[in-house]
Amino acid sequence: MEIFRLAADQHSTFARDQARAAGVTDRQLSGMAERGVVELCAPGVFRVCGSRRTWRQRLMAATLSVPGAMASHRAAARMWGLDGFDRAPGEVVVERWHRRRGCLVDVIVHESKDLKACDLDERDGIPCTSLVRTLVDLPAVVRAGPAAAALDEAHRHDVEMLRRVQARHLEVARRGRNGTTLLRLLLAERGLGDLVDSGFERKALRLIEGSTLPRPVTQHHVVDGSFECWLDLAWPAHMVGVECDSLQHHLNERAFRWERKRRRHLNRLGWTILEFTYREVTRQGPMVLRELAHHLT
Repeated sequence: MEIFRLAADQHSTFARDQARAAGVTDRQLSGMAERGVVELCAPGVFRVCGSRRTWRQRLMAATLSVPGAMASHRAAARMWGLDGFDRAPGEVVVERWHRRRGCLVDVIVHESKDLKACDLDERDGIPCTSLVRTLVDLPAVVRAGPAAAALDEAHRHDVEMLRRVQARHLEVARRGRNGTTLLRLLLAERGLGDLVDSGFERKALRLIEGSTLPRPVTQHHVVDGSFECWLDLAWPAHMVGVECDSLQHHLNERAFRWERKRRRHLNRLGWTILEFTYREVTRQGPMVLRELAHHLT
């Protein structure tokens, strides 16, 4: 039967829509399920009974369950054979608003509004994000060490990989997107780009560099157990940091709550965090420098 030949290429799974396209009616499909030939393994997806249950089979079923879904993040890193991801969870990405309720309970589903055709590839018959997109997405779900190792491994096999990752990163990067700051940091460490996150931050940095104050560290990484964050400008020896976020980055409740939780944690660690408005940095530079000097001298 044609549907079973298709299933053989899809880790012994197939979607209801695929069965219909192959001429199998819903009644016939129900009969096969009653006889124990197939069984439902995800919304709208069946597996051939007796087939081996594998991580790839679950991942394939997840991509079939949501039209347009593809293995992503850690799952894609595993599919691409990157070291350190042998125990990756099932993970897929779908276009924003296309997520379907009731997908496999042990599969993580991400949503994205910036997927393009160049992000789609295939590994072992499973739709999968391209290696470039996988490397762009990884910093959103793993810490610096694994993300850096993945970048370096890919670069060893393709000397142009970092530049391709940088180009795609610049297309999707935006303030608040998970992993944006970490990937920028990793690329900068490898000689691509810089660590300055915004025009506002760049103006503050130029103001400081034109004074007698010591030059700050940009995008300083603070880690304390499970807590981690980046400070726009920092003087670690003095435990002083400057935040240059504009108002638009705090106009939602989630960001509001996170900033306060983040600030409390930094205070407990002994950090003094100074906030300056865009107007203060661009029009009241002497005042800003005096305030910084007070905390740095």
